[in-house]
Amino acid sequence: MNNFEFEHNGKKLWYSRSLACNIIIIRYNPDESRYEVLACKRGQGCEFNKGLWNVPGGFIDFNENAKQCAIRELYEETGAEISENAVGFYKLDTNPRGKRQTMVAVHYALMTYARTELLKFTTEHSEPGETEEIKWIAIKELNNYKWCNGQTDYILGVCKDVAGIHDLGD
Repeated sequence: MNNFEFEHNGKKLWYSRSLACNIIIIRYNPDESRYEVLACKRGQGCEFNKGLWNVPGGFIDFNENAKQCAIRELYEETGAEISENAVGFYKLDTNPRGKRQTMVAVHYALMTYARTELLKFTTEHSEPGETEEIKWIAIKELNNYKWCNGQTDYILGVCKDVAGIHDLGD
């Protein structure tokens, strides 16, 4: 299908592929001597991938840049708040995914254990039933969970390419 123009609320807009923005938060847990990623289990209120694990993320809103979207989605899905300065850009995955032909802008934050212990997790800001569970998952245990398509590749990529973590047990 080709892109096309349409009118909404008196504005001319363009219909095209969707962009989702994810944020991968990595920390080192000294108590467990392991690297961990912040993850969410998708709840029954999700449109797709119910019951699978993912990093916080979702579709970009109008008049929002990709980094703002990733930070907003982190807050909505987990209640965690971080500054824009803490967030870096990892990659743009342009491979079409799903019925929306979604592309994914992957962001990251490498955080200290002490800083992550201050994050307050809640699902009160998310859509009803969107997030079933929020937790830190050891990188070496990623394969023990069922993940949304592409998520483990993004997580391992950030660990290796950005954080320089090479002993991942993958």
